[in-house]
Amino acid sequence: MFGYHYQQNSMVNQQEICLWNEIDGIHEIEARLLPGFGANLCGLKAHGFDFLYPSPRCSDDTRHYGIPVLYPFPGIVNGCQTTFDGVDYRFPANRGNLFRHGYVMGEKFEFFTPEYSHDQVSVRTWIEITPQHPLYHIFPIANRLDLTFTLKPDRVIIDAVIRNLESVKRFPFGFGLHPYFNIIGPRKTVLIHVPMKKWLNPTTSELEDPANAPADLRKPVSLDNLIIDDVWWGMDPARPQSLSYETIQKRVLVVTSDHFTHSVTYCPEGAEYYCPESWSCAPNAHNLHWNGKTETAHLMILNPGETAACSVAYCIENIGSAKLSE
Repeated sequence: MFGYHYQQNSMVNQQEICLWNEIDGIHEIEARLLPGFGANLCGLKAHGFDFLYPSPRCSDDTRHYGIPVLYPFPGIVNGCQTTFDGVDYRFPANRGNLFRHGYVMGEKFEFFTPEYSHDQVSVRTWIEITPQHPLYHIFPIANRLDLTFTLKPDRVIIDAVIRNLESVKRFPFGFGLHPYFNIIGPRKTVLIHVPMKKWLNPTTSELEDPANAPADLRKPVSLDNLIIDDVWWGMDPARPQSLSYETIQKRVLVVTSDHFTHSVTYCPEGAEYYCPESWSCAPNAHNLHWNGKTETAHLMILNPGETAACSVAYCIENIGSAKLSE
């Protein structure tokens, strides 16, 4: 039986929506969402295990938890500035002296009442950036982002719809998700697999053989002693990246639509989490595009009134199951 309830997240003083599937009085899978705090999916629990790094505590950096939304472009904008269609844009630094991961993280999304049926429960959220919105001055192109979160028996799906609300201006953008997955069991028993085609060299912005990268993740690699923060290109929806937990015999597949050509693997030293990030573009995509590196950048551009849609699903299965990529 699928359902939902509202509760208060006291750590950030925000209303939280809990979506769940209950069998014999037990929540087999549940997802917790903070629409008023960046539409962050702050919790995902299945079969008794918490897969996402905990929602923020008062003393913690509230950026590093759950699944932050990276929009209207993931990653860093070099020099906090870019040019598009003859207009210069300058961005306020939001991480030290950098502008990183867009402007919706921690912002308020509106939401509709969740809807449920016999096989799923979902909630739709949105944020509309128009000249009346305080975020508009950061990147003055009117746009709207709708995110629908759907919980099924074995997965949570995030569907995104992006709209250009302008009558004249084009809207150049990227979309990304930055999940923080818990490391369950000894690090050596947690394996990651990213079947990419190329590694994006951060120094040259060139696409290279993944064998040149700090780690080659085209075959499953243990998190033991793995320290990495790198960008990959050439992701294939038919071959999703995965995170395998040998201790509990579970695997998470990151299944995306074909818009997500890029992925980032973030595993900092000593962290209790691992981040398999799905991005529709490269970091610094606007400047790469402007400099002629359009394939590397994969900047998405909407003409006035146009709409784009994309999706990411986090699927939880038994390790003995046949992977979608096989």
